Amino acid sequence: MMNLIDISKEKQILLNQHLGQGKPNASLVFFDSDPETPHYPIKNIIDFLILTSPKYKCGDGFTIDEAYSHPTTSDSARFISRLTLAIKHKDSRWVNNLSNLGNISINKHIFESNNNKDICLINLRPLPYHTRDTWVYSNINIKEYNKTWNFTLKRQVIDELKTNRISYFKSFFEYSLGLIIGVGDKENKKKVLEQIYPKIKFEEIDLITHKVYFSKDHAVILSDHFNNRNGIKLEGLRHLYNFIIDNKLA
Repeated sequence: MMNLIDISKEKQILLNQHLGQGKPNASLVFFDSDPETPHYPIKNIIDFLILTSPKYKCGDGFTIDEAYSHPTTSDSARFISRLTLAIKHKDSRWVNNLSNLGNISINKHIFESNNNKDICLINLRPLPYHTRDTWVYSNINIKEYNKTWNFTLKRQVIDELKTNRISYFKSFFEYSLGLIIGVGDKENKKKVLEQIYPKIKFEEIDLITHKVYFSKDHAVILSDHFNNRNGIKLEGLRHLYNFIIDNKLA
């Protein structure tokens, strides 16, 4: 799929090795589906991701950017910041209705370096794009691309870049010691992790407002999307926080 992008083979490999942003050995690892980027020309985005950003190089060749930020209007970024601060301070006020001062603190937290926040954000699929509703690759069929990265299909698409990226993830998960929280696409991520770790066991936990998959031995929680539209909403985030604290996962 990625060989259709108008970039060199070397850059394709570097882009595929780029798993996310933050500290690879962070206490909290958020496992998302797609790398969300500012709305710049795609070649500029790729150059930014794989060439200009300082990186950690670790494990079996994968790279992690040192810093990352979302728009403060992003539900996902706000939920991640809320949960991160609530866990850090063991204070549920961060996952409740915020005052104006609390909202200012969330905005500030979003734009801090992930190194300072002790978190890492990794992405399942390699191609960056601006929003989940925007697809900028006119020479790549989005249905075929999503099919390639759908691990729930009985007949899996075998692709060299996909196979290599999974090996980078395996290396990352062996390197990382933090709590891994999947954000959205949980059935797919469950299959991914079962492919990486054939012996991993998940149990389905009912958190009242939504259900999560939980692997105690591997410290993994797979949740629905972090947003107020079609995700877990703020109430669901509170239940997720309580589950993490009650089980002493962080």
